[in-house]
Amino acid sequence: MIFKQIKSRNIISLIIFILIFIVYAISSPRTITFWDSAEFVSSSFNLQATHPPGSPFYTMLCSVIMQFFSVTNIAFVSNLISSFFGALTVTFLFKIVYFITTKIQNNKSEFETKLLPYFTGVTSALTLAFSNSFWTASTETEVYTLSFALMTIIIFVMLKWEGASNKEEETKLILLFSFLLGIVTGVHLIIISIIIPITLLYTHKKYGLTIKNTILSLIIGCVLFLSIYMFAIQGVIKLANNLDIWLVNTFKTSVNTGTIIILFLLIFFFLITQWITYKKQKSKLHHITLSILFFFIGISSYIMPMQRVNANTQIANGVSTSNRMLKYIKGEQFGINNIPLLKGYTYNAPLDKNSPFIDGEPVLTYDSNRQKYITVDNGKYSKTNYSDEFSMYFPRLFNKKNEHKYKLWTTIKGDSVNYSVNGETKTIYRPTNQENFNFFIDYQVSWLYLRYLYWNFIGKQNSNHGIGYIKDGNWVSGINSIDKLRVGDISNTPMRFINDKSRNTYYFIPFILGFIGLLSLIRHKHYFLTTIFIFLAFGIGITIYINPVPHSILVRERDYIFIGSFIIFSLWVGLSILLIYNSLKSIFTTKIRLIVVSILVLIGAPLQMLAKGWNDHQRSHDSFSYDFGKAYLDACPKQAILITNGDNMTFPLWYLQEVEKYRTDVRVLNYDQLNLDVNIQNLKKEINTSNPLEFNLDSHLYIDGVDRLIPLQRETNNAAVLTNLFNFLNDSTTLINWNGKLKHYMPTTTFSIPIDTLKIRKHGLNLKELNAIYTPEIKWHFAKNFYELKDIVLLNIITKNIHNRPICFADNGKKNHYIGLQNYFVKNGMVEQLAPLKRKKSLDNPKIVNTTMMYPYVMDKLHFKGLNHEKKYINSENRTYVQDIIRPNYYFLAQALIEEGKTKEAIAVLDKSFTIFPNKTIPYKQYAFALGKLYFRAGLPEKGTEICTMVMENFLEELTWITSFNPPQPMINIKHAEKLKNMYIQMLEQFPGNKTTLKNYEQRFEALEVGFVNWKKTNWPY
Repeated sequence: MIFKQIKSRNIISLIIFILIFIVYAISSPRTITFWDSAEFVSSSFNLQATHPPGSPFYTMLCSVIMQFFSVTNIAFVSNLISSFFGALTVTFLFKIVYFITTKIQNNKSEFETKLLPYFTGVTSALTLAFSNSFWTASTETEVYTLSFALMTIIIFVMLKWEGASNKEEETKLILLFSFLLGIVTGVHLIIISIIIPITLLYTHKKYGLTIKNTILSLIIGCVLFLSIYMFAIQGVIKLANNLDIWLVNTFKTSVNTGTIIILFLLIFFFLITQWITYKKQKSKLHHITLSILFFFIGISSYIMPMQRVNANTQIANGVSTSNRMLKYIKGEQFGINNIPLLKGYTYNAPLDKNSPFIDGEPVLTYDSNRQKYITVDNGKYSKTNYSDEFSMYFPRLFNKKNEHKYKLWTTIKGDSVNYSVNGETKTIYRPTNQENFNFFIDYQVSWLYLRYLYWNFIGKQNSNHGIGYIKDGNWVSGINSIDKLRVGDISNTPMRFINDKSRNTYYFIPFILGFIGLLSLIRHKHYFLTTIFIFLAFGIGITIYINPVPHSILVRERDYIFIGSFIIFSLWVGLSILLIYNSLKSIFTTKIRLIVVSILVLIGAPLQMLAKGWNDHQRSHDSFSYDFGKAYLDACPKQAILITNGDNMTFPLWYLQEVEKYRTDVRVLNYDQLNLDVNIQNLKKEINTSNPLEFNLDSHLYIDGVDRLIPLQRETNNAAVLTNLFNFLNDSTTLINWNGKLKHYMPTTTFSIPIDTLKIRKHGLNLKELNAIYTPEIKWHFAKNFYELKDIVLLNIITKNIHNRPICFADNGKKNHYIGLQNYFVKNGMVEQLAPLKRKKSLDNPKIVNTTMMYPYVMDKLHFKGLNHEKKYINSENRTYVQDIIRPNYYFLAQALIEEGKTKEAIAVLDKSFTIFPNKTIPYKQYAFALGKLYFRAGLPEKGTEICTMVMENFLEELTWITSFNPPQPMINIKHAEKLKNMYIQMLEQFPGNKTTLKNYEQRFEALEVGFVNWKKTNWPY
């Protein structure tokens, strides 16, 4: 009987795995997607370190699998790896729920005992499988499905341990647990926090779960987590680093000798300990040390980044020494190590009036030229010291750069504190503890975690990037009386938002079932508490740990980091069958009751989620990221230097070059990463078919560990010739005392580069066609209070290479990587080419467009497939990039063609832009209005009126919607409404159509504006 049950369970597990994998495989994109996907594909293909804190086990595993497939299929295969582990996670959730169900069923008939675990297990598994966040994560290249597969396996192993009846089986399972915990560390560090709630199972079995034991168990779990993270991982690396510094600097040994010795000492320690404990029959100590050994074997994947440090690719995450490995694990590149958790300062804390700066730890780094560790910063006055009056416990309002954004999310008026700043007494309004806690609840818990939970189990408004607007990324239930309090009445919502394929409403059904399922565990406190604390650890716990600031949500949605919490909620959904089934004993017979309840729960949760989520998870046609990256490379001249910024503007290019070997002659430089010495050193290397760059900054300016900020100390208003400026910066005697430290400084905010026009001509720009002439110098203003290292590096690259190679900047809607050079740009497709040109006639349009290059490029080379297909799901990010980045290219080209008298070609460009990006799939915004106006200039007023009025209609609908009720996040929505209003007024002023049409839109706006002032006054909290 037991054998048959095991066999049946394994068959059902296999069926679940195969079916879910097929669904994910069908849904998966056939190429790269945005964000880290392209980086992970490239890193795995070339077997090298990913961004900090790394995922070496994932990288090695994917690299092995990739060896069996052709390069053209690598991205799809990489996506399928996520699908495989997503299906595996779902399968193990089935096993977990099956196990728990069999354990908590008492006094049941054979029929119930046999079938109930299958119904609960299948329901939980399918609920997770078709939850929005997990389905998405399982169809694109990322570490998450592997990390959560390992997490569910770990939970299953510990459940088996808790139910084990003999010590031998317990020992084997504990060793497996330790090994898996080590492996998952090499996939995603945060998963090791699973040890905190898992201690409850151990405590329950060994001591019982009294209130006292539960509290002690959780405290011990936290201690274990910190011990593993701070000592077993970081502590060993720090020990290796200290030993290496001593050996290299004292005995002139090779770098990393200390690391090798520590590895051998660890091996020796475990061998001796195992031998002694075995001989002396110290079984408990023997098994403890064996468990630690298994954990270290698991995390040994972190050796890979050091082994592959010399991989000659553009994706530079060099981990050449234990010193760098420690920074890599800590995520210092992203400032993770500086986030306060228990105590810190408010965002507006002034420097201490007596000791504004205090000494920090000396910073050492390995200098490969001198072959020793050198002190790049002695630590003197290296730490800012804020006034203690502005410190608080549990600091949530801590980031100076986010002061304005904090106030958008929570009303912050503060307590007045008079404090001396630079000898002058100022009144500073220190946020109160209540306001600090309000922000934690309003933003960090409600918006950044609960919203994602509700997305998955209540409903999702759309896939638009949610930054607080009522129109983007909110949770909705489908019940208008509830939803209208947060997103407005459905009758005022524009149809394009109602018909959005990513709008999925579940009417609270899965959410309610989840809580019912939790209640079914209430009499089984070890399962009840364990699942609750896993749910909290990977939900609120992660929120507390990462202490997110509002800026973080401006980058992308972060729902994927909470999937561990959603796994447990899916588990509860399946278990709801038990409570409902047991509550209906007097109504139906056993068989009918079980079947009816199971079918209803199955329909209410997973099948409803599958049916509604199917269309917006079908991404097999989505090649936008691939086409987007290709468009940038295709726009670059041969051997060009392309300056990008941001992940989405860089990773697709790296994938194309490093995996598919497409346009490898172009040197892609991520402006945001030019602060890193490894990236800077790579400038001088030949990478693929891209020649080395000329570069002459002295290494003392950029070696790892030096201060990356160079203050402005203006000494002249004249332009600094950059060749002279670099001599000035390379000179170690040209330093000033800055807050007690000697620092390099910037003496001006105006710069110039002399141009040899004979050399620059070889870049191939036709001056006659561009109606321009060369200038003898590039001279521009670029003012900052503090210049970053990446600014100085980029200035040097431009100065040294402008005569030898074309220098291009990715046109991506952002301007910080332009460093103020826009007046010398030539529009060259989706890049701006730096050229010392100006118009012959001062009255001509200063925007220079290379129409000879751009017309065939836009008409024949830009291939963005499927964006005019109404039945296909289009990711919101793809829509946004079309609206803000791609449409402007059509506008500038069409405008330039009209100015050149090429009206026929201009109309062809306009027609194509509206054919491949129509309003029904890519709603018209301001650039569509500008394109519509060009139809008038081209002699087609009917088409122009049609486009311009569509744009104004879109704006008017949105304004009407926002102002129809009092929205949550009022300040964010008021600012957005004011922006829409001002843009609409501009459109009315610029509308080139007939007066009757204009009068109609003016009157509609006047009617709306009557209530706008009162609406704003009612909702503004300050």
